[in-house]
Amino acid sequence: MNGLGGMVAVRFGLLGSFVVEDAGGTPRPVGTPKARALLAVLLMRPDTLVSWDTVKTAMWGDSIPATARASLHNHVARLRRDLDTDGGPESRILVAPVGFRLRVAEDELDVTLFDGFLCRARAARLAKDWAAVEALTGSALALWRGDPLSDVALPDTERGPFVRRLEEARLQVLEWRYEADLHLGRHQGIAAELAELVAAHPLRETFHGQLMLALHRSGRQADALLAYDTARRTIRSELGVDPEPGLVALHRRILRLDPTLAVPAPGEPPAAAATGGGATAAVPHQLPSAIADFTGREEELGLIVGELAATDRPDGATVLVHRVSGGGGMGKTTLMVQAAHQVRDRFPDGQVFLDLGGMTTMPMTPENALGQLLRTLGVVPDEVPCGVQARSALFRSLVAARRMLILLDDAGDAAQVRPLLPGAAGSAVLVTSRRRLVSFPGVRIDLGALPDDAAHRLLVSIVGEERVAAQPEATAEVLRACGGMPLALRLAGSRLAARPAWSVQDLAHRLNNHGRVLRELYADDLHVRTALQMSYELLLQDPEGPAGPARAFRLLGLMPGVAFGTAAAAALLGRDGVTVEDWLEALVDAHLLESPAPGRYQFHCLVQALARELAKETDTGEERLGAVERLVTWSLRGADAATARLAPAGRRVPLEPGEPGEEAFSFDGYDEAYAWCERERELLVACVRLAHESGMHALAWKTAASLWAYVRLGRGDDWFGTHTVGLAAARAEGDERAEAWMLNGIGNQVMQAGRPDEAIAYYRQVLRIHEGTEGRDLEMAAVLNNIGTCCTELGDHRSALGYYRESLVWESPSTATMNNLADTLANLGRLDEALGVLAEAERVQRAAGDRVSLAIGLRIRGDVLRGAGRPAEAVEAYRKALSLQRQGGDLHGEALSLTGLGDALDDLGDRAGAEACWGRALVSLERRGYVGRTGELRKRLAAPRTAGGPREQVDIPA
Repeated sequence: MNGLGGMVAVRFGLLGSFVVEDAGGTPRPVGTPKARALLAVLLMRPDTLVSWDTVKTAMWGDSIPATARASLHNHVARLRRDLDTDGGPESRILVAPVGFRLRVAEDELDVTLFDGFLCRARAARLAKDWAAVEALTGSALALWRGDPLSDVALPDTERGPFVRRLEEARLQVLEWRYEADLHLGRHQGIAAELAELVAAHPLRETFHGQLMLALHRSGRQADALLAYDTARRTIRSELGVDPEPGLVALHRRILRLDPTLAVPAPGEPPAAAATGGGATAAVPHQLPSAIADFTGREEELGLIVGELAATDRPDGATVLVHRVSGGGGMGKTTLMVQAAHQVRDRFPDGQVFLDLGGMTTMPMTPENALGQLLRTLGVVPDEVPCGVQARSALFRSLVAARRMLILLDDAGDAAQVRPLLPGAAGSAVLVTSRRRLVSFPGVRIDLGALPDDAAHRLLVSIVGEERVAAQPEATAEVLRACGGMPLALRLAGSRLAARPAWSVQDLAHRLNNHGRVLRELYADDLHVRTALQMSYELLLQDPEGPAGPARAFRLLGLMPGVAFGTAAAAALLGRDGVTVEDWLEALVDAHLLESPAPGRYQFHCLVQALARELAKETDTGEERLGAVERLVTWSLRGADAATARLAPAGRRVPLEPGEPGEEAFSFDGYDEAYAWCERERELLVACVRLAHESGMHALAWKTAASLWAYVRLGRGDDWFGTHTVGLAAARAEGDERAEAWMLNGIGNQVMQAGRPDEAIAYYRQVLRIHEGTEGRDLEMAAVLNNIGTCCTELGDHRSALGYYRESLVWESPSTATMNNLADTLANLGRLDEALGVLAEAERVQRAAGDRVSLAIGLRIRGDVLRGAGRPAEAVEAYRKALSLQRQGGDLHGEALSLTGLGDALDDLGDRAGAEACWGRALVSLERRGYVGRTGELRKRLAAPRTAGGPREQVDIPA
């Protein structure tokens, strides 16, 4: 026993009671029961990085305490004191952000020794070296001292699979041991041992056959036949089937005293039938099993299988490398294994599966990978050459004359893959990677989330149609929480299938319980968080370390769950745009971010959940709040700058001067400002709620207020939503002026939606806040104007006239109020006065560049001119209004202008043109929920046409 890295050698035993001894056999005490359990968990995965989540689940099952992480740190400290007694600098237990690794030499752990003997026995059996098989199986069995881990307190979900694997391996070794005894003529005395094994494992037919042959060779033919009868009755009773054909054939040969069943003479090859068949030449069949309920990815599967099945490529053609890339949990390996199984018959010389561990902290080197491939192809270990070039050359030589399928899983980069490629056509290579490998010929597929229908089918295949259909809303919540990630869907479905008492709603509640989704998505040793975190851990190896892409990933997780651009990311991170763009692209390459369009980025919901968890674990609260504040401030200043262009004469929220170095927004004009708002709409709206939920109430209501000039242009839902959150923020801040601002904005939106009575109620709340308070002139003017607008809509024009005039006392000139005043004067029949007010308003609007108010004024001018019996002039005014409204995206205003234009065309006798305008206005208003005006439009369209053609043809704007 040599120890590891200069550390004192320790003997660890799991094949029986838990043993920790020094090289001389003296027991080493190991702390508390929990410390023993932790050590056992790590020994079950020796020299392997074991995630925090796996260790927590292994030790506590479903009842993981809140203090689990701190408890594990304490147990590790105790184990280090118990195991690291030599005083050296190296520790056996390494702790990393992603988990733990226990360093163990191959000869220190009995399970590793057992597995080594097992592998060597398998090779000796293939070579028919029965003496070696006997010796190796004997050494393997000698390591067993009893039931594995019989005295360690571990949950059954952790201990059970490990013990079952070992017990199955032990039975395999026993089969080979007795097979060797029979080949070597040592049948005397083993019948009693085999009889015990048959009694303990009555359905293991190999033991029955070996017992029958041992009895027959010992001259006990009747007992051999009785043993078969017992086996037949047992198998039929338990399984309802007959014994396998080999056992039936052996029974017949014993009945007829087949001489080939006699003990083979020394040097004579034994009869194959005596022990169930001899070994054949080693052809690797290493593909993992394909899943029975493979769902989705049909198009990708067909593409890969079609390429693999193609037979029209010329001999000597370039070897194609078919690659699937994608984030953790997206089903890359599952897809490739499924494809490989469908075409494996086309590769008769074998199928090789090799896990390159590219996303682990210790990826397999090309040299080690080639060594494993060469041993798979039958090269004796002593004959494997040294060095990548020599090994790669030998590998290409061995594969050149074969048709093999090679599946390289979890490749880190192209440099890891390139030396492992065959040199000539005939064989095929499949590669999975979290990175995009673009330098190889062949199919390249990037896997994203499953479509909704495929995700639903996958969940149904695991849980069952009846349970899923019983609660469709809860099912939709589960699918939404999993985000189309196949691994997440499988783990969620598996948890539900394993708990018959749970409903789908129970699972949905657990997944949507704030911040718990990653904790819930696990089954056995599979964790979504572990699968995702491997990509993050590689970011820590970046030259910039934790301050580079890794920090960017964590803090960007604080973004709302919508798409964002480089500028927003730079604001949140507090870094320049060039550096941040490099980080964003690095995250896209690592499949930690998606890029739906150039310069736009977004998270998968579960990846974002990981980023947020890591930020909470790694970054201080001050750092996290600072990032959110920078983002919201960026949104606020951008929205305010856009308002200055979209509504130059409109009210703007007073803002504090920007910080030094803060991005200064400057839009060249209306179109650029509107395009920016359209591009960032989802983020701007989400930032209002983000600010409020982060306690930044002033930033929340100010951002909502700064968005009004944009959201009024056909974004009614965003308008109402942002101002409702802003109202809650203003009240949380205790700021009455801000509260009034938000109430006024909500009233405006409700009014635009065609509910003037409801809007007046909001405006009167605003009046109560402002009345009697000095310095509120502009606020009073605005709310009085708004109440006047509601009165106009309700047909109370005289009351409206009073409100407009009172508003102009508080603020003059106000072009919005002047437009409304003109409209009311026209409704009262005072048309010349109305046109005069509109002329003065237009002069002010054009001077200020206020397109929105100008368009409204032009539309009202059209209404007044129609009332004055001047429809042709009205048509021209409506057309000018429509042109401005379409440039600005004012869909509601456009519908009103189309209505007026239709009326003017009808006045001119162009009924067809009028109906075209009314129809477009009706569709626009219905699509946006403006039901208040649609009734009148329907009446217009239903009215009979008057006789006669149009008096004047007028072009209708498209």
